[in-house]
Amino acid sequence: MSLDKYEKMTSEEFKNLSDEEFNEYLKLKKEDIPRHYRKLEEITIETVLAPMEVIKIAKQYHQENELEGTINEQIENLFFDEAYTFKVDPENRENDDIRPAWRVNVDLQPNPFLFEEYTLIVSDRDKAVMGMLDPNGHPVTQS
Repeated sequence: MSLDKYEKMTSEEFKNLSDEEFNEYLKLKKEDIPRHYRKLEEITIETVLAPMEVIKIAKQYHQENELEGTINEQIENLFFDEAYTFKVDPENRENDDIRPAWRVNVDLQPNPFLFEEYTLIVSDRDKAVMGMLDPNGHPVTQS
């Protein structure tokens, strides 16, 4: 069985899962997590971008948008997400925009009141920064 069955359920169907079905869902979800946060040596699919290209794209975006902080250029600190969700279609989950993406950390100056980094999301297919995550991992939206 795969996660697809559970992802296609309505909220009401999901709430009505038996304990056994819910435990199966949790097991499948735990197995799925590693594909969303891989180190360079753990990538299992062919990528479009090389790590240095990813860093270059992130640096250019960072500079053009005059963002705070410094791009972390250490390749070993890059993460790859084989199935990053860029957009969710709540009406039809089959239409979710899911594609491979790189996570590039941006280090901020130490501050006792704020976290010390955020993340730029670089789409592997589009070769562009497609989003940003705050220090808690939540997407940053444009105001």
